[in-house]
Amino acid sequence: MSLFDTAHFDSLLRTAWLARNVEYFQSVETTMTIARELAALGAPTGTLVLAEEQTAGRGRRGRSFASPPGENLYFTLILRLSRQMVRALPLALPLAVCEGILASGPDARIKWPNDIWVRDRKLSGMLTDLDTAGDDYIAFPGVGINVNGDPRLVPGLEDTATSIAVELGHPVDRVAVLAHVCNTLEAALQAPPQALAERYRAVSFVLGHKVTVSGAGPDRTGTAVAILDDGNLVLRLADGSEETISAGDVSLRPATGPG
Repeated sequence: MSLFDTAHFDSLLRTAWLARNVEYFQSVETTMTIARELAALGAPTGTLVLAEEQTAGRGRRGRSFASPPGENLYFTLILRLSRQMVRALPLALPLAVCEGILASGPDARIKWPNDIWVRDRKLSGMLTDLDTAGDDYIAFPGVGINVNGDPRLVPGLEDTATSIAVELGHPVDRVAVLAHVCNTLEAALQAPPQALAERYRAVSFVLGHKVTVSGAGPDRTGTAVAILDDGNLVLRLADGSEETISAGDVSLRPATGPG
């Protein structure tokens, strides 16, 4: 197992505050749990909690998240944010992860709202917990990125997951991937909403395709015609009407292509 080189990571950072404090662990149940504990003890905003292995990783809607030791990236950030940055986070986080993966080579795209896919396989997932106390916000975005491992060897993921190394046919510098994500995220959190949304739309996996959205009320099937500046998805239904959706899981309908 190749250990994460924190000195190399620091040399690649271009941020003012994001990931300037790194808490690095060999094995934890979840980085989210550690991040919450550190935040309660006063850890500064931007703190990066990074682990080589998670033994109880959690995905969206309570799903388990496979986190074998070494070679990949499993991390949670502690972000004390303004209201404007909180509103930007649902677009800024997946965009930063997607662009970090794109910079290493694979043709990554965002499957709304925040999974990162290459072709028909998932490469990265994320989950954000948000706490509020009056006008104060603290976000805990947790991210897993398959970098140099081979998730196809994990039972149940043989046909649905991939990694950067699998896509390229060779390992990559995971330190550089994470530094690119952090550099992009700090800037994206402060970008004008329209510009941020345009960048998100440019790497969308769903726009123009027939999709089914589930997990937030009855399933809805239609064509994904727009992603609004606030991150909501607009579906055009079979009867020609349009519906705006703020949350849910998207699956692509088979084989009709764009339109």
